[in-house]
Amino acid sequence: MRFGEMLRQARIAKGLTQAELGAGLYSIHYISLLERGQRQPTPEMVQHFASRLGMDVQTLNWWVEPPSADDQPALTIAMFAANYARDMQDDALAASEAEYAACIAHEQRNAPAWWDMSMLQAQSLIALRRLEDAENVLQRMANSSLMVATAELRSVVEGLLSTIARNTGRLREALDLARRAVASAVDLPDHAPARLQAAFILIAALSVKGDLDEAWDVATSLTISEDAPAVPSLLIARGAWAIGNVAFRRGEVEIGREQHALAARLLLPQTDFELWADFHMSSASLKLQAGVIDDSVRESISNADVGLKLVGTQGQRLELTLAKARFAIMTADLVSAEELLRTVVGHRELLGFEAATELEDSLGQYYAAKGSSTQAAHHLTQAAQLYSEAGADEKARELMDQVRALTA
Repeated sequence: MRFGEMLRQARIAKGLTQAELGAGLYSIHYISLLERGQRQPTPEMVQHFASRLGMDVQTLNWWVEPPSADDQPALTIAMFAANYARDMQDDALAASEAEYAACIAHEQRNAPAWWDMSMLQAQSLIALRRLEDAENVLQRMANSSLMVATAELRSVVEGLLSTIARNTGRLREALDLARRAVASAVDLPDHAPARLQAAFILIAALSVKGDLDEAWDVATSLTISEDAPAVPSLLIARGAWAIGNVAFRRGEVEIGREQHALAARLLLPQTDFELWADFHMSSASLKLQAGVIDDSVRESISNADVGLKLVGTQGQRLELTLAKARFAIMTADLVSAEELLRTVVGHRELLGFEAATELEDSLGQYYAAKGSSTQAAHHLTQAAQLYSEAGADEKARELMDQVRALTA
């Protein structure tokens, strides 16, 4: 009897729905494909289903029909399904389909296909905010015998691992991984996408940790400009975005405005809609943190609102709600600010490290605006503690200076 039929019988006997069997890791659609015999499980899926069903892993393994080492059509079909799910912006299905395709590619020792599908799985998991799962995939990639040890591929994997570490509040680790990504790419051409991307990730790691002078040195050393004919406009835009971010954090507001204005001209929704929306959310947030309230902030919030309604995750939409709350606080619309902050607080478990600290900071600013120094100090202290635990001592000290000013 095939795996799918046995899985369905075991699920029904256990009294589980397909959603309960997937437990948020595998969608109902994918469970259905498995039960109808249109997919075979990967070893990780078998582990998951055995745990959910309370069964021995080996028993489930007996049901599996392993992929043939020479079944090229099976790999082609699996890769098509994964890419189609990605194109349809179904991250949950893309992650599962890519996991399945990567498993077939590994059995066939097809390194390029395994790399592509493992990377798609990791990127889909990151989009779903399943960062621990994505990190496990990337670690397997880094340690696999199929990993082609090129400088570019090492840099890409290390860069993504750095981004995950930063988003989970492990700032020292994020910085170490970012430096390794830069070192791996150092012999690539100056304008190689992997080399520039590693630099952008290092700038972000330094900025969040509070090492703004070094971040500025890295940002201003980038050899990209608007009049560089050999550099794609998207890379110029990302460079301007990175430089602008550091400038705003350093209080160099006019430089930040110029650089973000350049990025806004080059990042077009028809070219990369998701990146366009992400930039405008980031730009609004950084400008607000720098004390900027102008039409460019309103425009960025509006653009991000349009974009994230279509392509954003729930976590990204919460981050935008947080930016709207910050804007409301700074324009003295405390009624709107309270409502927006309440929405974010109710789903704070979906926030990454940076958004979580920004939430506590915004709550501190909100209560300070209301004249409640005690509550303001509490939330600013919480933000300082998060930064301190993550290794951003300078940021923690800045916040505690605000607390002392409130309680003096």
